[in-house]
Amino acid sequence: MTDAITKFIDKLDRKLREQLKKKIRGFLDNPTENNDVKKLAGTTNTYRLRYRNIRIIFKYNSDNKAEIIDINFRGNIY
Repeated sequence: MTDAITKFIDKLDRKLREQLKKKIRGFLDNPTENNDVKKLAGTTNTYRLRYRNIRIIFKYNSDNKAEIIDINFRGNIY
């Protein structure tokens, strides 16, 4: 993860931070699980994962593993 992603997560309150980390770990372990994931319009391989009012932008690399690109609140990410 980039410094900006780490900084965003660190600024969250403890309870939300732990919930978000759990959601990200669960998604990275099993991306096909019941997650709110949508492909971003106008992109070839970029998706977003929604958790409450936070959006996690990611893409799949050549090994078909999800790589987090950005994370922020809904109003600040798009």
